[in-house]
Amino acid sequence: MEETTATASSPVTRPDRSTRASSAAGRRRVAAAALGVTGLAVVSLTGCSAVVGAAERALGAEQVQQRHYDSYADAPSSSTSEDVAWFLPDWVPSDARDIDVRLDTQEPGYELSFTSAEGVDLDACEPVDGDLGGPALTPETLPQPLPTTDLVTCGDGRVTAEVDGRWLSWTTVEPVPGDDGGSTLRG
Repeated sequence: MEETTATASSPVTRPDRSTRASSAAGRRRVAAAALGVTGLAVVSLTGCSAVVGAAERALGAEQVQQRHYDSYADAPSSSTSEDVAWFLPDWVPSDARDIDVRLDTQEPGYELSFTSAEGVDLDACEPVDGDLGGPALTPETLPQPLPTTDLVTCGDGRVTAEVDGRWLSWTTVEPVPGDDGGSTLRG
């Protein structure tokens, strides 16, 4: 609604109080939105180091990390892990014990070893020709020398072999043909 005020020369029309209040509220909303965008920009520009710091605290600052699990039940699986790096591949048998996992958090590189009476279900795996350039990560938990023949891949971008009753798996320098490699941090 508008109010009309008459003066000697001509009537003056001005917005009523509800219109003035709504335009003031609109200006406050615009100002709040602008302040929010500015705040978000400041946090984004200065918060990168905070985000990196939080990730390092969660994962550790070391580029190459290692963990040991006494049993399969102690280790995270792909269905229970909230972490994109620390989980056992689906092909690891549920009776796995003495599990060592080592990975590079920035480059392709993963090694896994464990014992298992049940063993890996090789029916779900495919033979690999050659050693594909050897391990991408210098092995520390795997025996030396690593086998270069009788390797298989179980669909996760790694090669796998059994040596002296211990199952070994690692990311190779060259990608495993036909594997998606989605769970090896290859990129």
